[in-house]
Amino acid sequence: MPFPLPECPAYRKLVVTFWLDDIDDRLAINDLPSAEVSWKNANTIYLSLPPGTGDPEIEDWIFRQRVKIDQTSTSNP
Repeated sequence: MPFPLPECPAYRKLVVTFWLDDIDDRLAINDLPSAEVSWKNANTIYLSLPPGTGDPEIEDWIFRQRVKIDQTSTSNP
């Protein structure tokens, strides 16, 4: 069982950004399955934030990373 994240929204957002950065690292080494896992972790943690604590910049980044993964998966069937 993984260690639970602290409830602090700022900390959770920081963890989300680490996962989003990890996606680029995974795609750079052509590890699409791990990039998918990183995106799912980032998205799940972001969606677990309490109402009213979201961040539009992080939401945009999550969306851009999803597009990047999708484009990579369609260009490398």
